[in-house]
Amino acid sequence: MPNAIHFGAGSIGRGFIGPLLADSGYHVIFADVNEELIDSINNADRYTVHILARRKGSTESVRNFSGVVSTSPDILDEFPKADLITTSVGAQILPKIAPTIAKGLKRVHSERPHALVDVIACENGVGASEILRKEVEKSYKEDVTPEQLKFFEENIGFANCSVDRIVPPFDPASVAKTKEEKEEHKLDVGVEDFYEWVVDEDALKKDHNVQGMKLAKDLLAYVERKLFTLNTAHATISYLGYMKGYKTVNEAIDDKQIYKIVRGALDESGAALLKKHTNFSEKDHKKYIDTILDGRLKNPNVKDEITRVCRAPKRKLGRSDRLIGPAMMDYEFGVGKPVNLVKGIAAALWYDDGDDEDAVEVRKMVQKKGVEATIRELGDLHKGDEMADKLVDNVLEAYGTLRRELGVELPN
Repeated sequence: MPNAIHFGAGSIGRGFIGPLLADSGYHVIFADVNEELIDSINNADRYTVHILARRKGSTESVRNFSGVVSTSPDILDEFPKADLITTSVGAQILPKIAPTIAKGLKRVHSERPHALVDVIACENGVGASEILRKEVEKSYKEDVTPEQLKFFEENIGFANCSVDRIVPPFDPASVAKTKEEKEEHKLDVGVEDFYEWVVDEDALKKDHNVQGMKLAKDLLAYVERKLFTLNTAHATISYLGYMKGYKTVNEAIDDKQIYKIVRGALDESGAALLKKHTNFSEKDHKKYIDTILDGRLKNPNVKDEITRVCRAPKRKLGRSDRLIGPAMMDYEFGVGKPVNLVKGIAAALWYDDGDDEDAVEVRKMVQKKGVEATIRELGDLHKGDEMADKLVDNVLEAYGTLRRELGVELPN
């Protein structure tokens, strides 16, 4: 049986990547800092993934897994057995796990010097595996022998990927009544019925035969299509929905005003995507948008909390991320002013959830420095950059009119 180490035993790991690996015949070793969660994993012989389809849901039982605390020395003992290493920890955590992966790969070399091992960072964003490779390489090259270095360069693959599946918070109480039943279902996860995992074929060192893993040569096209369509829609709906007082994404998208803005935003991002990536047809991309808006995000059984989707606005307002990224692409490819995309950016700047440290910090920046200085700093939009200056002007205009347009009371 092949083995895979998966860093991150949260909902995405247990509900998306882990089950695909287990269903493909892998023994999955979940690695996580949460000792209580790892104990639960090691005390269970199975857990259930609940497929939250719009009409008729279903369940899948997951077996062939174990757990290890990722900060303990025990994690290094798992590497010599591994053929594949995957992650779903959040892009910002990748540098923290890189030293462990570096040590683990040296263990692989010492015990299996001819092994081929691939590493796939299953995170939102562009080039996550490449980011991880650079961080792992820094640690790996400390105290390295020529043989170890050759092994890293020739036998270890870091393959970027695009991952797409909505995994909302899941309450075991929804499938269990008694305390004993809740304990039995504590590892269960709820997921939407749609998923897509596309991996850069050229970066892999070996064929892993994972069912549900799609191999592609032009990976950037899939990464940007997903980031600038699903993630753009998700974020825009949520920031606008928060302003209007909605609690879940499916509630907010049923608001006709929000739906119209989001549909316009995806038309704007889509126009640039189709110019940049010619392997997608206009017909296919429209179908992709329709599936996301009218199928996936309207699914009443996927009760995705708006505050969960909104969190970490500083990262989501980055120049290459889901809000500013597609707006800048509109300017880059000459498809016109991103009228609706800038409303999503403005709504993110208005986001003021007091339980979100990022939101509090962004609002303090706006109040202290002003909107222009804040968006330039967060979005890396320098003065003198013609496209950046145009976008900043458009964001300032949208920020000033958005609350009135949405019918939301202006703050004191």
